[in-house]
Amino acid sequence: MGRETESDGSADDASRRSFLQTGTLASAGLALGLSGAAPAAATDDGPTGTDGLIESDGSRATELNLADVGFLQLMAYHHRGGIEAASLVPERTNHDALAEFAESVIEAQRQGIARIERLLVEAGLEPGPLLEIDLDAVRDMVTSIPGNLRPNELAYLRSLEGTEFDLRFIEKFANHHSGAIQLSQLVLREGQSPAVEAMATDIIETQQSEIVEMYTWYLEWV
Repeated sequence: MGRETESDGSADDASRRSFLQTGTLASAGLALGLSGAAPAAATDDGPTGTDGLIESDGSRATELNLADVGFLQLMAYHHRGGIEAASLVPERTNHDALAEFAESVIEAQRQGIARIERLLVEAGLEPGPLLEIDLDAVRDMVTSIPGNLRPNELAYLRSLEGTEFDLRFIEKFANHHSGAIQLSQLVLREGQSPAVEAMATDIIETQQSEIVEMYTWYLEWV
């Protein structure tokens, strides 16, 4: 983690780093809003830091730095958005392949949330408040999460059916996957946890493959 050298003085790198380590959820007062974790005490040693997060009782949370926790929180929200979008498919699609794909996505995203929960627990952090965030209550604050579908995009998909729905869903969901890949690539540069690195690598490999699969169907159905 963090082995790649960032370009000196790059405003773009600094902007992306700030997004992951503070994020829109942080600005809403939600990032690191995990029981037992003190945001003010969290260290930010960058990719090569070894201190990780310091909990409110002075003990150290295992292996997670600020970028790791920001990634896990944003990805949990991202996964929930993916489940919400994929749940639209069964009643609207014209293609069994897409219905089966949506079922597998929902299961994978649920497993991803469970994996995030385990990582936080293993680090000594309470994941409950993160996983209990109400999507509608904070949606306006987090629409800048890469790839996350906005309310108007979900409403548009709900208005469609058949092949028209299938094509527009693929466009939106491929972008959703691209957002998860972007977040994963960022935490590979800035995080320090081997477990988070493994999760991010899995996301990149799986979702790149699924984007190719979706656009193969797109070209067949358009």
